[in-house]
Amino acid sequence: MEQEKNMTPENEIQTPEISTENANETNVATQENIATASENNAGNEIEKEKQEIPEIDFSNLSTGEIVREVQKLIEQYPVTALKEIMERVPDVFEKRDKQEYETALAAFTADGDLPENFEYKNPNREQFNNLCKLYKDKRNSTNRQIEAEREENLKIKLGIIEELKALVQKEESMDKTFQEFRELQERWRNTGMVPQSQVNNLLETYHHHVENFYNYIKINKELRDLDLKRNLDAKTALCEEAEKLIEINDIAGSFKQLQALHTRWKEIGPIPKEQKEPLWERFKNASTTINEKYHKFFESLREEQENNLKIKEELCEKIAQLANGEYTSMAQWQAATEKVIELQQEWKQAGNVPQKERNKAYKKFRGICDDFFNRKREFHKKWEAELEQNLQLKIQLCEKVEAIQNSTDWKTTTNQIIACQKEWKKIGPAPKKYSNKVWTRFRAACDVFFNNKNAHFKVKDSEQGKNLEQKKALIEELKQFTLSGDNEKDIEKLKDFQTRWNQIGFVPIKEKENIQEEFRNLLNQWFDQLNLDEFDRNLERFRAKISTLDGDENKEYKIINEREKLVMKIRQLETDIHTWENNIGFISKSDKAQSLLNELNSKIEKTKQRLALLQEKLKALDAII
Repeated sequence: MEQEKNMTPENEIQTPEISTENANETNVATQENIATASENNAGNEIEKEKQEIPEIDFSNLSTGEIVREVQKLIEQYPVTALKEIMERVPDVFEKRDKQEYETALAAFTADGDLPENFEYKNPNREQFNNLCKLYKDKRNSTNRQIEAEREENLKIKLGIIEELKALVQKEESMDKTFQEFRELQERWRNTGMVPQSQVNNLLETYHHHVENFYNYIKINKELRDLDLKRNLDAKTALCEEAEKLIEINDIAGSFKQLQALHTRWKEIGPIPKEQKEPLWERFKNASTTINEKYHKFFESLREEQENNLKIKEELCEKIAQLANGEYTSMAQWQAATEKVIELQQEWKQAGNVPQKERNKAYKKFRGICDDFFNRKREFHKKWEAELEQNLQLKIQLCEKVEAIQNSTDWKTTTNQIIACQKEWKKIGPAPKKYSNKVWTRFRAACDVFFNNKNAHFKVKDSEQGKNLEQKKALIEELKQFTLSGDNEKDIEKLKDFQTRWNQIGFVPIKEKENIQEEFRNLLNQWFDQLNLDEFDRNLERFRAKISTLDGDENKEYKIINEREKLVMKIRQLETDIHTWENNIGFISKSDKAQSLLNELNSKIEKTKQRLALLQEKLKALDAII
């Protein structure tokens, strides 16, 4: 318990890594580093003077005294100064509340009363929760003010960048221009933080225009070297400060200070190129060492608390199983009660869990225990009534299924009966002496319908199987067919195959596409061998294709779809021909233009042939509608 009380707040158990530096040194820290640094500096943006908070030993106070002390702190001090206390106090309050609860329970059972009959409510808990909410509201308000200030700072810094851009356009003396440049740098450093999402892009843009300024005005080497040396000295000093932080035992404190150093590093301008990489490596190495220490310290604490959370979650699951169990006698309820009390003792002995999970875990635990004992109290009151109600509901389902058991609307009735079966499963048990009887009645009604349905579809499947065999036989006959050499007789014979195919009924759906495709391919092969020109051959193949639609379940849809495709193609070809014929009128006669005219005329002739074929296909399709 002591270990959990002294734990660092959950939102500080983060172990962000520092990323590698890019060309503009804008990614010195990860988003987690910057977020933590922003949180550490939030008080400086709202409260200009740090206020000392008195030391209060909450562990020796009652829950009522804790409430009064917390109220004084919230009223007298800024919320930014109360973070550590307000993250620690809930644990102390919970511990004290448990002690007061156990004291009251001991007094209650001392008179011979049962523990499950004990009811306890601490009036100070609601006041404490309200104070915690008030603190969070004030903290959120402060954070919104900080964000507003950062948005304003962003506007200021964007304005400074615009002024930097304008510097290179001015025609003034070198000294005056450079003085203005220094003033802009000073204003940049004195402007506060900006929204986190804008930090990297803003700094990258700023340093880019600083470099542009140096390059454009070609400042004399001595002055530039002096500025670079000043920046080098500043970053060297930051390296030394970072290296000193490694020796500090306050791991959390050194990590926070490191974030401030990273912020200062990014604000410093460029340094000599030959020093840039080595100095950054030095600063990064110190940062990495501090990060690793930060990782190890908080990772061990986090692992311990996460392990405790798993233990308590397992205890909740065990009690939940008992709370959700089905008990049919008081002996079973008493046995379950003894197990629940044992698990409650294990909960008390388990260590603390992560701060953000504590209230949630405890509320879940108390809620499950309360559910168990409430169910026990209501057992005798509701059990018999529920059994009788369940019996009536099941009788109603029996009557509902019996009313439709002889229906031949197979799909609708199947869905209705399945819905009844699902509803049956949701209904609880009926009285034991009626349970088997009502189930037998319900199952018998369901069996009547499904037996009738199976018999019906067995006959239907048999008919479709016979149709499949007939179509396979017709395919074999078509394979043995030979051409006589008389086109008209051969075409009529092939059309007769199509007619016979269409007269055969439906086949099983899983066989439909394959056997249809096989028959169509055979027909096309025979049409291809007829002594016909390409135009007539294509037309006859199309007629063979659409004739097979007569036996299709979706005949009307497929014909309409095929007709729409033909009409669209015909319109497109007509448009193309019209366009090309117009173009011919604009081409002047010359040797060079003649080849283009010949090409267009050839293209128009071929397109007209395609158009004629499509128009004949459209006539053939309209003939069967």
